[in-house]
Amino acid sequence: MIITRERQRSLDLSTLFSWFIIYSCIGWIYETTYCFLTTGRIQNRGFLYGPLCPIYGLCIILMVVLFSEKCKSVISLFISSALVATVLEYVTSIWMDYVFGRRWWNYSKMRFNIDGRVCLEASIAFGLFGILFVKLIHPAVVRYIESNFPDMLIRKINKSIILLLILDILFSFQMSLL
Repeated sequence: MIITRERQRSLDLSTLFSWFIIYSCIGWIYETTYCFLTTGRIQNRGFLYGPLCPIYGLCIILMVVLFSEKCKSVISLFISSALVATVLEYVTSIWMDYVFGRRWWNYSKMRFNIDGRVCLEASIAFGLFGILFVKLIHPAVVRYIESNFPDMLIRKINKSIILLLILDILFSFQMSLL
């Protein structure tokens, strides 16, 4: 259960999927913007062809579900968020390297990195993003969705999005294995 304002709402797959899509899209926007600012070029840094970075969606969902109620202090939220995101980033990097034989990111030129898969600077950013999302952005997203979209509409939208996501995943896998 997640408590939003004064009412309890059970987490169902439709709600989690909606959050996943929203935060994966925000992650894609962040990655695209960051790359543009650092390289001067617009490039799709994600695995998928569509505007989603699933690792961001999953990280933020884990942060929200695991830490919204448990981490009372900002410091514990920062450390917990940084740790969860760093572990997920490391595991994802190993898995993608194993499956596709290549890396989507490489931190080997950064100080305090582990095998180029994770680095201290990114972990600090993940901790800060955890605070930002758990304390500010996620509650605002939940309020907006709950006040503007009936559950039936969300389910219909999710059915369309999941179809597009499955097609994108299949196409992306096919193209990455060539």
